[in-house]
Amino acid sequence: MAKRGGTDVERRARGDQTRRDLVDAGRALFVEKGYFDTSISDLVTRSGVGTRGAFYHHFKDKAELFRAVFEEVERDLTLRSLASPPQGADAWEVLSVGMRGFLESALEPEVQRVMLIDGPVVLGWQTLRAIEESNSIALINEMVAKAIAEGIIDDHPVGELTHLLVAAVEEAALLVAHADKPAKARERAARVLDRLLLSFAVEPRKVLRR
Repeated sequence: MAKRGGTDVERRARGDQTRRDLVDAGRALFVEKGYFDTSISDLVTRSGVGTRGAFYHHFKDKAELFRAVFEEVERDLTLRSLASPPQGADAWEVLSVGMRGFLESALEPEVQRVMLIDGPVVLGWQTLRAIEESNSIALINEMVAKAIAEGIIDDHPVGELTHLLVAAVEEAALLVAHADKPAKARERAARVLDRLLLSFAVEPRKVLRR
């Protein structure tokens, strides 16, 4: 006799789909309305999960859903900007392209709202940094270590250099996100970031034009 509500596999699949629908709704609404102007009812309606009970079965509150959205957006950004370097690129080019890619993403509404504007306020610096430490910062740390090992950039403490580079590109991204003319701000910030990275080069390098 079949279990009420289907098999365990079927119930897990429905649960996974409900969670997926809520995260998708969050990604849309947190961009359209912002975190603070999005209600649980908005999320339930947009996701189509039916009830607030369905929401609370998967997330204890709106902030927990926001964290799930932030983690997904940050992971997607890392894959686009850092995890897929140009074919044949050396460690220098990977770093340069990655930093520029992150800055370019600051023009995207989803990255602006979720990662740069609402993220630090909703999650707090420590939680936000812990999320990045396990993803984008870990990858940048590997890139920096590789560049140092290959003699491409000066031998500096890897962790400290990584965090200073991350701080620089994130601050540049915030400038872009809040600028009256974002595209112009991005170009200006990109030139400064290029000069910053060049300052760590063991030998003269050309700025990669994109």
